[in-house]
Amino acid sequence: MPVDPVREAPRPPRTERPAVTALAGTLHDPQGRLLPALRERAPLLRGYAGVYLATTAATDPGLTALLAERGVVLLPGEARIGVARRTALAAAAVAAGRGEAGDVLACDFDRWLHWAGRFPAELASIPARLARRRPAVWYACLGRTARAFATHPPVQRVAERATNHALSLAVGRRLDATAGAAWLAPEGAALILRESVAESAATDLEWPALIHRADPRRLAGLASEGLEFETAAFWPAEVAAAGGEAAWVRVHYERPEVWLARLRLATDSVAALCRVLGDDAPRSG
Repeated sequence: MPVDPVREAPRPPRTERPAVTALAGTLHDPQGRLLPALRERAPLLRGYAGVYLATTAATDPGLTALLAERGVVLLPGEARIGVARRTALAAAAVAAGRGEAGDVLACDFDRWLHWAGRFPAELASIPARLARRRPAVWYACLGRTARAFATHPPVQRVAERATNHALSLAVGRRLDATAGAAWLAPEGAALILRESVAESAATDLEWPALIHRADPRRLAGLASEGLEFETAAFWPAEVAAAGGEAAWVRVHYERPEVWLARLRLATDSVAALCRVLGDDAPRSG
């Protein structure tokens, strides 16, 4: 579900900021499609207290070698993305705790790469924008502006709009929690690592639900332009061969099995929400 748009961030000089935020993410790229973007944007990784990626064994060795050269800590990843996300978050939370602020940016790595290339200033501004909020935020759903949300394939928009609507009903305000990105203060990271059990990407709703159950005032949302649809950017030859992005999306996303997977994830995510919030969760009838 999109939230109110923000002004597009300009591209400033690439300056480093204090290393007080750690980056946690998941990575699965057997074909090494992220390599060109990583070669260009790897210097931006120095802006973090540490970078921790739960990486599948199938990921391209050239990609993992370049990440290791850049100081990225590669952790064992797996198909259960909820488990992989907690693995990366646990390591990043320790690294962030050595810094001045101790916060963690949790973001699927392909999402981060795209964001860093398209809206680097916006990406770098997240901690400062959230630090100004009172009471202090423990967890922020990093969602999308209306424009960014509209760039996604129909199957994602339909499934994620429903998922976000359920969360918004439960917490009493509009949130977009399905963009694969969140910001966590130390209190939020500790709470999630202690109580999260979801094994799939249902952590999208489980994690903010856990924060809301503990203290609704500590849950926030922030809309970003950079969390637009990223996958097509890593398939340039195939997109060109298909006749453009719209045609490529139709071939790869407008398939019954893709709809099944996305709708099943939406169901799993709302089930995780209801499990966490119990009597406070939305009910039918």
